[in-house]
Amino acid sequence: MKLKKVVTIFGAGSWGTAIAKNIATNGYKVRLWAKEKEVVESIISYNENRIFLPGIKLSSSIIPTNLLSDELFDSDFLIFSIPTQFIRESLLSMEKLISKDSILINTSKGIEQKTMKPIFSIFKEILPRVSRRYITISGPSFAYDVAKGLPTSVTLASANGLLLPVAMKIFENQNFKTYTSKDVLGVELGGSLKNVIAIGAGILDGINSSESTKAAFITRGLNEIRILSKTLGAKNITFMGLSGIGDLMLTAYGEQSRNRNLGLNIGRGKKIKTILQSTKTVAEGFYTSKAIYELTKKYKIQSPIIESIYKILYKSSNPKNIVKNLLKNDGIADI
Repeated sequence: MKLKKVVTIFGAGSWGTAIAKNIATNGYKVRLWAKEKEVVESIISYNENRIFLPGIKLSSSIIPTNLLSDELFDSDFLIFSIPTQFIRESLLSMEKLISKDSILINTSKGIEQKTMKPIFSIFKEILPRVSRRYITISGPSFAYDVAKGLPTSVTLASANGLLLPVAMKIFENQNFKTYTSKDVLGVELGGSLKNVIAIGAGILDGINSSESTKAAFITRGLNEIRILSKTLGAKNITFMGLSGIGDLMLTAYGEQSRNRNLGLNIGRGKKIKTILQSTKTVAEGFYTSKAIYELTKKYKIQSPIIESIYKILYKSSNPKNIVKNLLKNDGIADI
């Protein structure tokens, strides 16, 4: 595959901007599409996304824009870093501009709340025959760590193994390592469902629970999402890798974690609506928690931890109930 050394990224939040910086470091021209005009103005004026990634200087080879021009779609790869609940809307606005030969990379994590579908299913529904030209990327990677060039490892997954070596070249450098997988569903579910468990871990921190309790909670939470994911068709081994336990560890313990911090503030007694309105960034686990809860009911899977997080977020359940649900006999064998 002959590359133009040009990549387009849709979505200029903290993660999209961090990815743009990493790819630009590798010598690519990056067209960065932002929905927010103030983001484009900030990057043009200061070489910095002061809205979502303040303090990080960006390369002049990153070209920001608000316009969905034809030029954006004439790139080696089209990379999507759009919050999950807005992906469908965005793809529908772009579908006529996306060539049938375009190679697409998803960097977002989550499950569409209304349909309970993972991200790949949304792409496939809107862009038929996308399976052989679709890649997803996931793993333990905070935006600031990547933007600062700190050592980071992630997983690239595609059903088309021929795409993976080419995609690796776009992302990889001495500080950004990629591994590969063919389990697209497992990689996406791992990156999505761990956000829900991370909210619960944050709640435990907020109510001053013990580290022992938190470790047990995360382990049992991983077991619940592993069983659900296997039911949906994912491979068990995927959850032992970077996009599974690796991402779960980072999100449940990391101070930069939006999902953990959402739970932390809930545990400290803050109202959920107030927390969500106080930030421009999205804690995807809030939306995914409802979808994952509905999936456990659909497939009749006992998931006391997932259920307790859902009820805290959507049914005003007391956050302290999360410990009680951890101690329930869920009937699920140990792993």
